[in-house]
Amino acid sequence: MRFHILGDSSLGNLIAHYLRKHNHKVTLILRTPAALNYFEKRKRTITVIQNKEHSVEQTHGYDTEVLRRHNMNELTNQRYGVCSPNLQIRRLIITTRAYDVNQSFQKIFYRLSPTSTIVLLTNGMGIYEELMENFFTNNEKLRPNILMGISSHICRKIKNTGNQFDILYSEVGEIDLGIMPRHDEQSIEGNYTKDISSSIEKDESSPLINKNPENENTMSPFIIMDSLHTTIKTLIKIPELYIRHINVQSLQNRLLENLVINACINPVTTIFSMRNRGLLDNPGADRVLYALCNESSQIMKKHCEHLGIRPTNMFGPERLINVIRQIFG
Repeated sequence: MRFHILGDSSLGNLIAHYLRKHNHKVTLILRTPAALNYFEKRKRTITVIQNKEHSVEQTHGYDTEVLRRHNMNELTNQRYGVCSPNLQIRRLIITTRAYDVNQSFQKIFYRLSPTSTIVLLTNGMGIYEELMENFFTNNEKLRPNILMGISSHICRKIKNTGNQFDILYSEVGEIDLGIMPRHDEQSIEGNYTKDISSSIEKDESSPLINKNPENENTMSPFIIMDSLHTTIKTLIKIPELYIRHINVQSLQNRLLENLVINACINPVTTIFSMRNRGLLDNPGADRVLYALCNESSQIMKKHCEHLGIRPTNMFGPERLINVIRQIFG
């Protein structure tokens, strides 16, 4: 199975490495010709160094592209392009920084279709809404399948080398994925979401699977869902990545929690010019932190009401303070 990966982040290259390790085809969409030339000099190799296990792994055989603006001659539709088969993207994993997604996506969105599946692993908020508004005119029948994701794997480029293809993997985490439902098809997708965890564990063919690839662009909801099913099933079977499928509401709450925690911690560390641990037992920092957590709790309560999300104590001020103190400690 082929995956396209957009984003030269450490997480994107880590995922690419383990997909190749398990014999999947991977196309890296690189930002610049210089990045491509450098990767070619490395013989298209990604190296992962695991800190705790003192192990080094390398994978080869990647396909590559350079991100470019679309050619209007390739487009036959203002929203989507029906491009040649060699340009079509069936499964796209996006790991760029949140603020780069819109600009990068502009250059490849015409290569997608409603039967494609996008995995958003940007750890940011509002990306889905931005893509819907800017590229799919808020029409959920037009858009590809979309999986929101959050990762707790800790990996980074090796210092002093400036090489994004050498990854220091310091802490094994997990990746949680949630399906963004199409609201006009919630009954279909809701039932699918309930059954997906059990169906993924089965080896036999799913009744949703499309036996004729030539019909993949047919707008049957079951064919569209098959693309989603096979993507999730394949990713979950990569043991090193610890990928789980969870309810998207739980995922959104976790993304909101990360946003709130960062919004509370970052101003305090800046104001007091200290790292996290230095803020422990600091009365001045405590006062600012309490004020930020109380204000953030109220904002999140209103935000959840606006989204129609069930109220949760996840954003209670005392809980936020306790979580932040654990991070400080």
